[in-house]
Amino acid sequence: MPLTKAQVRTQVRQMIDDPSAKRWADGALDQAIELVLDDLWGEILDMAPYINTQYQQIGLPLRAPGYIDLRQTAYGGDLTQRFYRLQQVIADGRQYFCKDPRDFLMVASSLTNDVSTIRASTGIEQRFSYQFLGNQLWLHPLGNVTTFVELRYNFKPTAFTVLTNGAILDTPEGSSRAIINLAAAETLVKGNVEEASQFRSMGLEAKQLLFDSVRRQYHGMMVPFSPSNQWEFGGT
Repeated sequence: MPLTKAQVRTQVRQMIDDPSAKRWADGALDQAIELVLDDLWGEILDMAPYINTQYQQIGLPLRAPGYIDLRQTAYGGDLTQRFYRLQQVIADGRQYFCKDPRDFLMVASSLTNDVSTIRASTGIEQRFSYQFLGNQLWLHPLGNVTTFVELRYNFKPTAFTVLTNGAILDTPEGSSRAIINLAAAETLVKGNVEEASQFRSMGLEAKQLLFDSVRRQYHGMMVPFSPSNQWEFGGT
């Protein structure tokens, strides 16, 4: 059954023989667990990209000269979830398609140093397409959207360090053993206090069982998919 944040932390402490927090303070331990959990979610989303998916509308105005900030709103961005990979972009009811950033030449239309004047060079810009520039999603032609942008993207759940102690972890069924054992292995490495290989072995075995469970629930993709990119081949 799903565990709360406090239960996961307590279980990890029991595994590493640190129930009184003499080796690891709560904050540091939570950060270590979060790193393990985020890595696990990355593998899950690469394997089953629609197990966590978010639909979101982005209203006008977009950020000048015409992009969306892919960070969460809490950190100055435009998204409500922790962005992992883009799945679909629609603006003004029109589907947008991904293009390689090397296909674009960004130029300034004036010498005023005003970033709102930046545009894609005439003849280079791909109409109704998008490109990634770091945490920014640029929609071309720039400034062309007149209503709103619709995004579908998959995401990692709320970070472990942000959750309250009573919050239940948003993880697939059967993931608790993998999280606890892998986190125990990571934290035991500190100072080489104890042998961590046994926990790592149990964690990897539990992770494989988790992946088997996810595969049984997920029917797979209809198009090829590259886990190395921020978008899906064929999906956009």
